[in-house]
Amino acid sequence: MGGDQKTVLQGKPQEPEQVEGHAIKKILNKISGNPNSYINKVDYIFGRTLGAGSFGVVRQARKLSTGENVAVKILLKKALNGNEVQMRMLYDELSILQKLDHPNIVKFKDWFESKDKFYIVIQLATGGELFDRILEKGKFTEGDAVKIVYQILKAVKYLHSRNIVHRDLKPENLLYLTKDPESPLVLGDFGIAKEVKNDDDLIHKAAGSMGYVAPEVVTTEGHGKPCDVWSLGVVTYTLLCGYSPFVAESVEGFLEECTSGRYPVTFHKPYWSSISYEAQDFILQALTVDPHSRPTATELLQHAWIASKTSKTDNLLPGIRKEFDARRKFREAVEIVKLNNRIKKLKQLYSTGEEDSDFEENSPNSSLLNSMSKLALDGNESKGDSEENRRLKSSLTQNAFAQIVKAATQNRDRIKNYKDQESEIEGAGAGEGEGESGADNKI
Repeated sequence: MGGDQKTVLQGKPQEPEQVEGHAIKKILNKISGNPNSYINKVDYIFGRTLGAGSFGVVRQARKLSTGENVAVKILLKKALNGNEVQMRMLYDELSILQKLDHPNIVKFKDWFESKDKFYIVIQLATGGELFDRILEKGKFTEGDAVKIVYQILKAVKYLHSRNIVHRDLKPENLLYLTKDPESPLVLGDFGIAKEVKNDDDLIHKAAGSMGYVAPEVVTTEGHGKPCDVWSLGVVTYTLLCGYSPFVAESVEGFLEECTSGRYPVTFHKPYWSSISYEAQDFILQALTVDPHSRPTATELLQHAWIASKTSKTDNLLPGIRKEFDARRKFREAVEIVKLNNRIKKLKQLYSTGEEDSDFEENSPNSSLLNSMSKLALDGNESKGDSEENRRLKSSLTQNAFAQIVKAATQNRDRIKNYKDQESEIEGAGAGEGEGESGADNKI
């Protein structure tokens, strides 16, 4: 093992506490070459596959000792082997998650490893993705939006007080814990989060989702805590009208959008006619182009729109549903096919084998049980890769930090209806290596 790899492994989190008992199983694990922590897997029963990326899958599971339902991210060591950047990101994610304890942030539960895989166990959110919950409502007002943004601000304030930058704040990463109408909203997916030294410390490696990423992230100047505030501004804009303020598919186009006018965004009529000046001002404050002048999450919590708990009762839902619903339905249909495509490619590329119960494909006719989790997608080609392996890796890793899976129980009928679109969808799934456009693109 080279010196650089040793340096990376020195950052490995402390081994988790092992479950009690199972003496024979522990002996067998040691004989088979598995780390001591692998015994913890006996405490979990695994369910549906919730997501898949170039390094592994996300599974729903139940912890037997507590009866709690959880989400488990399972990462293949073979896929990570030699990729020091991704190993560092994995250890960073574990380290960050273990430090967090806030009602609006997904909770870390456990981690363990086998000789072949890493397992990261987190809280399972079953209440639905943010926009799914909104679309289910009969009415959605500015007052409802304020309650949502307030919770996001509290989560961001907490992270920044602990010198953590999320770097991928977007609606897909905002989930409700339960179906209860008063369920808290939680921020998840810390796959590209970074810990900084202080308020002025900068990160110089770009990461995030196009459409939500701050302009300083895509330049060479470096970025820090203010980039999360920008993303919050984009989320707030989208929350109130149902569409994204930015449509550019390239970095150059995005930077031009931000700087070509007096303001980085436009409040189009008639969509914004009934939305208050205070809401629009809040968005413009959060979307201050200069990160040094951008307010902090703490300061935005004092903004009039948040602090006054606006009482505007205009129903924004018809406009939001019109703009968002059609794109959401097609995206969900595509994801059903892409999920199974990714699992097949993982098996083929890394020879996990049909008998590997950690990597199971979902039936397209069964309901999608969702969780909050996302797999970081990236990877370097090894010198010995065949042309076929390179093609597979390209297909898996085209989007640098790939998909999130929504956290709700989807209707069986919804997925059955998508079967009529199967040929179109399969074409989209097979072509994912060619890249995707829009706000879900990664950098």
